Amino acid sequence: MPATTDGRPGLVLAVIGVGPRGAGLLERLVANAAAQDAGPVEIHLVDPYPPGGGRVWRDAQSALLRLNTTTEDLTAFVDESVVMGGPVTPGPTLAEWCETYGADLDDPELADEAGRLGPLDFPTRRLASAYLSWAVDRTLSRLPAGVTVRTHAHRAVDLLEGSGEPGAREVVVLEDGELLAVDAVVLTNSHVDVAPAPRFAALGAFADEHDLFYLPPGYAGDLDLDGVPGGQDVLVRGFGLDFVDLLVLVTEGRGGRFVPAEGGERAAAGRLRYLPSGAEPHLLVGSRRGVPYHAKPMYRLQAPKPTRTTFCTSEAVGALLARGEPIDFLADLWPLIGREVAWASYLELGLGHPGRIAVAWEEFAETFAALEWGSEAYERWIAEVVPDPADRFDPAVVDRPLRDVHVADRAELTQVLRRHVRDDVDRRADPRWSADLGAFHALLAVMPVIGAALASPLMDPRSLLGDFYGWFMGFFSFWASGPPPDRLEQLLALEEAGVVSFLGGGLEVEADRERGVFVARSTNVPGEVEAHALVEATLPAFDLARAEDPLLTALAARGDVVSQVLLAPDSEPVDTGQLRTDPAQRLVRADGSVAERRFVLGMHTAVKAAAFARPCTNAPVHRLNDHVARALLALPRSAADEARGGEPVGAGTRS
Repeated sequence: MPATTDGRPGLVLAVIGVGPRGAGLLERLVANAAAQDAGPVEIHLVDPYPPGGGRVWRDAQSALLRLNTTTEDLTAFVDESVVMGGPVTPGPTLAEWCETYGADLDDPELADEAGRLGPLDFPTRRLASAYLSWAVDRTLSRLPAGVTVRTHAHRAVDLLEGSGEPGAREVVVLEDGELLAVDAVVLTNSHVDVAPAPRFAALGAFADEHDLFYLPPGYAGDLDLDGVPGGQDVLVRGFGLDFVDLLVLVTEGRGGRFVPAEGGERAAAGRLRYLPSGAEPHLLVGSRRGVPYHAKPMYRLQAPKPTRTTFCTSEAVGALLARGEPIDFLADLWPLIGREVAWASYLELGLGHPGRIAVAWEEFAETFAALEWGSEAYERWIAEVVPDPADRFDPAVVDRPLRDVHVADRAELTQVLRRHVRDDVDRRADPRWSADLGAFHALLAVMPVIGAALASPLMDPRSLLGDFYGWFMGFFSFWASGPPPDRLEQLLALEEAGVVSFLGGGLEVEADRERGVFVARSTNVPGEVEAHALVEATLPAFDLARAEDPLLTALAARGDVVSQVLLAPDSEPVDTGQLRTDPAQRLVRADGSVAERRFVLGMHTAVKAAAFARPCTNAPVHRLNDHVARALLALPRSAADEARGGEPVGAGTRS
């Protein structure tokens, strides 16, 4: 890129992966470049999928798939709540965009959907993709003078270092052979394919040996589900969001239909009936908990929402770090989190529903703060002052709702599960239970607060992997990241139609070599179920050693990327499988050196900020994007010749 007339050399950047996270980084680059008059800057966007939606939220997927986020809870834009160095660039939430721009969409189905959705409705992924693409287009329409963006609809397959001479650049190798010489690169491509973990690979090998059907963990929307045998028993392990996608695609996706239930009590309650096409499999589903994720709440808080956390605070986490001792998640962080979530639940109960707590609120608040959360004294006191057990927030009860359930047969188990799902849908639709929403917001609020401890060298890696990722994130998703309520209505209709059966909790699935079948057992019901097909309805966990992305594979082979290895308190190394970075989000090589011009953002690193943001929440993803964007623009610039290639989508135009 040539120097400007005032002699400033140019800066050439590449963003590899342009889903919501890469698009957000692009917006921060453009906004900060405009504020700093930082041109000339050339930005290359590298992704085989269209910018904005990226792979996961692309337009080219089934219209049956939806987000589990309401339209009012999703924004692609930076608002005044974000604490950062760069400028605020507000824009419409998805709900506001539907009202103002949705009718102008070229796709009539999406335009119709945008016109029908309210703030508490759940959009299709295709509509979210249209919103995210629009956000990218708005960014490109606001390019300041001297900033150019070029797109490359290809995968990056390698990243080579320059010659080491002054002014040498990084070279991005695209799958079509094109080379991009750039000053710095940001990898935002965390949704890559990974080979099955050993235990799943062993099940796959068993299936091949015995002519069975097996699907390892994967994104249901990306999988070829044609092989899931219709009319046959299929064991399904996993009851979360990936299961919901699978369920939709092998039922409605195969021609079945949901219709309102006819007559009487069922119709009045809004229940559904399923009309099978005959092509559906018979899904026998279970998991560790044995129940689906909780439906998303469909009401708002009755009392004011807290503006900051009360017990799980930055100060409290800072005090843990200041001890200089190993941090155990369950012993050190969970008490802060549990107290915060319980407090938020009772805050909403006490202020939003007067009379449900048996003492004055001031007395409750004082005693709650004084007692050790989770102690016997605390439990006895809560039982006294919160008379209705249904009003109490007990994480152990929430986490394992079937832990004490032992039934005689599967017919009885079915009745238990039907009642559990029905009660959950009803509770999440009734504002009487808005204390659940208080707990929901608190779980969201504590995540950025505990980030400093999770990323600290003091964090015990075994506890990080086993307790935080292995347990807490599942608990978080189960309570706070469930499906739209109507998905559970559909689940009940499918069970009644005989398309779905429940296996229960404590699920164990094994390969029975003598019989040549898969066998499933549950701790809730005696006996076992066998089948010739098994689907893992869970998302694959990133592990650099198993990544099947050509770029990461090439970098790892040379030692240019390495997985993060942490030392346990007994000095034993623990490999997290995540990309190792320094505190500035730059890649660290196998020899321990830092790649000064190679940055990485995404769920394949230790800093896991969600790609989507909720409005007015000081969203971590916006803060991190802004920090990295400003670091990129501050890099020393070379006066090398302009990088060529790509489709220019903007050249300094102003809106």
